[in-house]
Amino acid sequence: MATTVLHTTVLDALGRRITSGDVPAGTPLTLESIGSEFGVSRTVAREVMRLLEGLGLVRSRRRVGIVVLGIEDWNVLDPRVIRWRLEGPGRDPQLRTLTELRHAV
Repeated sequence: MATTVLHTTVLDALGRRITSGDVPAGTPLTLESIGSEFGVSRTVAREVMRLLEGLGLVRSRRRVGIVVLGIEDWNVLDPRVIRWRLEGPGRDPQLRTLTELRHAV
């Protein structure tokens, strides 16, 4: 239970930063820096990175590390990505995209 709350808190914080552009594409991330910033274990940091990778926000490569990806790689229809974009400066483009999708359906 506590691990779920921890990883959700870290996931939301990093997801918001990435989708708002506070952490731009190409920025490297490390499990150590995430762990120390949020006060979480390496296991929690690793799980958060796996979730962000599943959303297309980061890519993890051997010998390269974890790198933030651009919006063209994001899973923009995932509810978490939509929520984070609506909470940030990308609100207007996100609303336009959702409206266009709604009209198409």
